[in-house]
Amino acid sequence: MSHIRIHLADSDHFSRAGIAGVLAEANDMVIEHVSDCMSEAVQAAIDLKPDIVILESSLNRTDLLSSIREITEKTPTTKIVVLATRYRRDEISQAYDAGTSGLISKSSISSELPSALRMLTAGYQLFAQPEDGWEPTARIVRRSTQQTAVRKLSERDRSLARLVAAGLTNSQIARIAHISEGSVKLHLARIMEELDVTNRVQLAVIATESGLVSSADLQIA
Repeated sequence: MSHIRIHLADSDHFSRAGIAGVLAEANDMVIEHVSDCMSEAVQAAIDLKPDIVILESSLNRTDLLSSIREITEKTPTTKIVVLATRYRRDEISQAYDAGTSGLISKSSISSELPSALRMLTAGYQLFAQPEDGWEPTARIVRRSTQQTAVRKLSERDRSLARLVAAGLTNSQIARIAHISEGSVKLHLARIMEELDVTNRVQLAVIATESGLVSSADLQIA
């Protein structure tokens, strides 16, 4: 029988022992490598390419997201699971964007971990309920539609949206874009209509969420 090859990375001895004990009872899984620091976990994943890497979220206070990205880039077939005690909606989103296939609550390890790992191996993605709850589906769909619309904007319109997100006034934008202040107002009104928003704050939020705004843009103001 083919086993699910698992790497476990957790800096706490008792936590590692508890997870290992739970997985030892699953006859279709084998813990191939155990690490107590992130750098060792990343290197072992790259060298051995396991089916699943389990990372404890606060592991040695290292950059969890950059480590997830490195593993994903070097061994894309490996599924990455994050274990956490407390987590918010934005943290789940960041972990997903970095390449995580699942985020599991540490409180549910004893009852759900083996089944969750089997589902991940089968191609599913699993993210536990965040402490601040999930967004309403309608809001997610609307934001996705708006972000798609942002990507369809002309380069000039995208530049204007970036300047709004950076906090610049219409007069400041006019000087940078070399157009009149009245033209800025007309362009922004059209852009907001296309994106189905009613004010500059909403436009700035969408521009930021769509990746239009960089740290350099935010320093303009």
